[in-house]
Amino acid sequence: MRAHQRPLFWQPATHLTAVALLLAVPPAVRAQTGVDSMIDGVIAKTVGAAAPRQAVRSGSAGEGEGARAETVQAPSARYGIGAGSPVFPEGIEYSVQISRMIQQISNPYRLPDTAGDQRRSDLAVADEVRAAAIIPLASERTRLLASAAFGNVDYRDQSRLDYRPHSFKATLQWRAGDLFQGSVSASDRVRLNRYMATSWPERDLLKQRAFSADAGLRITESLILPVVSLSQASTRNEFTFNQQLYNRDDSKVQISGVYMGRDDSYVTVGISRVRSSYPDRTPLQIQQLDRAYTDTEYFVNGMWQYSPKTALEAYAGWRQRRYATLADRSIDFITADLRAHWDYSVKTAFLAHLWHQPFGNEEDPAILYSTLTGGRLTLRWSASEKTWLSLNVVRERQRNYRTAAGGVSETMSWRFGPRLEWRVHRNILLTLDGWREHVTGAGYPGYGSTVIRAGVTFDLGNGSKQAARLHIREECDPPRFLDTLLCR
Repeated sequence: MRAHQRPLFWQPATHLTAVALLLAVPPAVRAQTGVDSMIDGVIAKTVGAAAPRQAVRSGSAGEGEGARAETVQAPSARYGIGAGSPVFPEGIEYSVQISRMIQQISNPYRLPDTAGDQRRSDLAVADEVRAAAIIPLASERTRLLASAAFGNVDYRDQSRLDYRPHSFKATLQWRAGDLFQGSVSASDRVRLNRYMATSWPERDLLKQRAFSADAGLRITESLILPVVSLSQASTRNEFTFNQQLYNRDDSKVQISGVYMGRDDSYVTVGISRVRSSYPDRTPLQIQQLDRAYTDTEYFVNGMWQYSPKTALEAYAGWRQRRYATLADRSIDFITADLRAHWDYSVKTAFLAHLWHQPFGNEEDPAILYSTLTGGRLTLRWSASEKTWLSLNVVRERQRNYRTAAGGVSETMSWRFGPRLEWRVHRNILLTLDGWREHVTGAGYPGYGSTVIRAGVTFDLGNGSKQAARLHIREECDPPRFLDTLLCR
């Protein structure tokens, strides 16, 4: 096995950690003894009401779903993160994590079963440093939320898959008097394309950038109307052929209204319009797949906190898709997402999740778009305050609408696996998990993939759960996110 601890990774990672700590840790805390007791006192003073629970809709990479994420998240009507915190710098909350993950992957490229000996397993070692901070600025109502991560992934045999993921996101939340509130956000990210079979035997990296802004008028403490949101996003592929097909630009405009109920309950109603364009497609590809389309969606989104143990989250929309030149391909469809969380007891909890939505399929250039209908059931059991075990089972049906008129194919998939987490110390978390995925379909070259992982994460922050939730982790991305403490 090659050496995995490369100086090129640890040197910038060390700089990132040092900068995050220097920016985040108040000087008084660094200078005095009794750090734990002082941190506890700062947290007690700074962390106010919990922020509204984020209701994230399951979606796939592609089709501008990243640009649409704001549509299905809990509204930013209440800035509950450190709502009563003092001004800079005493109220800073921060979280720094250093992790190492060792993974045995049976089919890294997700090649079809017909590929035979080309489907070789491999061992991958992933190191990552993540930092996040919540920084009060001019007042307790204006704050900066920032997170960054830098990593290095080494494959033992298939070194062409080695890459260095990174991510950065900064959000400025602001209030102007009692009437206006809003936010401005920018992000940049590099990660491995999950449809690796399209670039085999080479790799393909996705470079994603996004900018968004929103502003709302507070009619009352519970009603914000209207909320106007604007966003721009771009996705760029590393693999040349995928650049032509799937390089994408998204622009979005959304107008909505938000009503906040008791506890974390809320309801959002609005309309959004997203234009997705593919600037690098050739004339032949445009003739088959078009160069752009526009989605107009009327939606309602909300969460009902029925009791301290039970919560329901739902999203329903009617989407109208209009292609730029292929007018005969225009279509209307329903989008839906339902999630229920039930804490059966102090130790046991259940999560049920159902969804139906379209997404941009990037595994076959003959597919115009696909729809994904699925369900997920999670059982979580805590053997003690430091040990956590979960089991996830997912069933999905994917319908692929091909460029040939009337051409439709269908695939079915199972995905299941356990996860064990053990917090051996307040700053050390050990994880062991794995999952099996199997996809089959008539006329479709099905594939299977098994992943087994073991990892350790060191927490170096001041204990802020709100700041820890800002970390950007690939394993927390929908639709194949894991049920883990690190994603909560």
